[in-house]
Amino acid sequence: MSRALDYLLRERPRAMGAYFEFLRDAGSRLDPRTRALISVITKVSTQTEKGLVQYTRKALAAGVSSEEILDALLAAFPALGLSRIVWAVDVLMDHGVAGFGAAPAEEDDDVEAELIDVAGLDELPQGRAVKRGGPGRAMLLYREGDEVRAFKAYCTHHGMELMERGIDGDTVTCHQHGWQFSLPAGSCPRGAQWALVGLPVAIENGRVRVTWQGR
Repeated sequence: MSRALDYLLRERPRAMGAYFEFLRDAGSRLDPRTRALISVITKVSTQTEKGLVQYTRKALAAGVSSEEILDALLAAFPALGLSRIVWAVDVLMDHGVAGFGAAPAEEDDDVEAELIDVAGLDELPQGRAVKRGGPGRAMLLYREGDEVRAFKAYCTHHGMELMERGIDGDTVTCHQHGWQFSLPAGSCPRGAQWALVGLPVAIENGRVRVTWQGR
């Protein structure tokens, strides 16, 4: 409970007591899963980030699936509108709420690996990230001595392409939501599951060649 509610309970116990009694009675004839879904919708309506995360996790603990939560939000579309629903999904993804993680990229077994000649080894700077590659094949390279590591230059959050303006030494920041990645490991402070996707690198006759895998 917040300090403000503590204060109001202390200073106006009768009024606040009636308020909390009302809350306990309201919805008491509904099953717990329905009450949980309504609570989530109210937090989206008021765009209360902390409350949305808290009550979504409570709903999941009560046995509500992430698909049912999404259905409830879409059913409430006339009241919420698209912008609030998009905001809610963004918040749940940002907080890593179960069932709302970024969908893993689908690999197509029929797509052959593509070998891309990226640059000469001596063209790559030491100790800082650089971006190379063309449309749909953007990649980040990081050189340490005669070794080079490569990663797909796409944020693991929503798949946005990581731009050159977001590169600062060995750190890359996504312009969409500010997610950061550190090279040479490609790690993300939000957890190992969000690390950049690595790509095989071969150096032959002074040329850096990267094998692009999947889409």
